[in-house]
Parts: sequence; C-alpha cells; structure tokens
Amino acid sequence: MRFSVTAVALAAVFYLCGCAEPAVFSEILQQKKDQKIYTRYNLWYTDPQNISCLNIQQGSFIPVGTEIEPVGTSWWSDKITFKVVSSGAEYSIKFDSDYRLCSMREFIGYTFGTDDLQTMLKNQSEAAKLRIRRGEITPGMDVNAVTMAYGPPPKCRTSDYKNASWIYWRTPVETFRVVFRNDKVSLILNTGLGD
Repeated sequence: MRFSVTAVALAAVFYLCGCAEPAVFSEILQQKKDQKIYTRYNLWYTDPQNISCLNIQQGSFIPVGTEIEPVGTSWWSDKITFKVVSSGAEYSIKFDSDYRLCSMREFIGYTFGTDDLQTMLKNQSEAAKLRIRRGEITPGMDVNAVTMAYGPPPKCRTSDYKNASWIYWRTPVETFRVVFRNDKVSLILNTGLGD
C-alpha cells in the first residue's frame, strides 16, 4: 500500500511539473493540416536507435530535408522517435538537456521543421548545396549552410550562436572548431580531445 501511494504521489509531482507532458511535434512546429515535417539538418548517427543529440559527425546521416513522421517522445528515457517516410525506418534521438542546455521541445523545434529541402537550400550556391548534401563544410560557406550540414552546435560548448566560432564533436571525445568571419567559414580547426 505504501508503495502505491508513493508511486501516485511521484506521478502527480511529475505531472504538475510538466515533466510527464509529451512533446507534440505538431504543436511545437505550429504544423498546419496536411503540412509535412522535415529534418532541418543532417542527423549523424552510428546507432539508429540511440542517436546522440550532440550530432557527433561519425557514421551515417539522415539528410537535411528528409521527410519524417513523428512516432513519439518519452520523458522517462528522453527519447525522440520518428520514422523516415521514404523508407519506413525508425530512429530515436537520445536527448540530454545538460548537453543541449535547452528543453526537449526547443530541441525538436530546431531539429525538425515544415520547410522542404528546396525551400531550405534556395539561397545557397550550387557548390554549397553539394557540400551540405555530402555532410561537409568548407571555408566560404555561410552560417545557414553550416547549420544544415552539421546542425546547431551544442550550447554546452558554444553558448551563443552569434559567437565567431562554434565547437562540434567529430567523435565522442574529439572536437573541432568552425571559425567564422563576416558570417562565413574562415577556418576549421581540430581542437583535440575534449577541448
């Protein structure tokens, strides 16, 4: 009896704190009826069921502009699950608010959107479009191109996206820095282990 009362009390606390509230894609994205949802950047992974929210640049990636269908979110395991419409393959992102320094709802809002690939790439040069599709960045690319190729950098290492340099993970322990000048990539530097 004591256990069930404790369980009910904990459930009530989570509910009242908003922790138990699922993140609903259509609400977050202000999705209109019949509007599709797409990835806003290349989502890198080595394990499709355990994609790091750090978007570690290793393995394969789900391309920017890929149409997806939300499956659901799980507050107890911090998973965001979705299907790629063209293949039916299911993927899960392991969300960690300590690394991203944002809520799951905010993370979903900048990871997925309702603009298709053509709309997202409309202001990019042909060379930049090719690099983005390959998951590459090179000097001369603008901030938007970098964001589509690699995603926004985790705020635990790049606290402000207006900074002149962004830090990304190449592996779980190795980082690199993208340096901007006038909103264009000027340098890409290997920073080593854990920097």
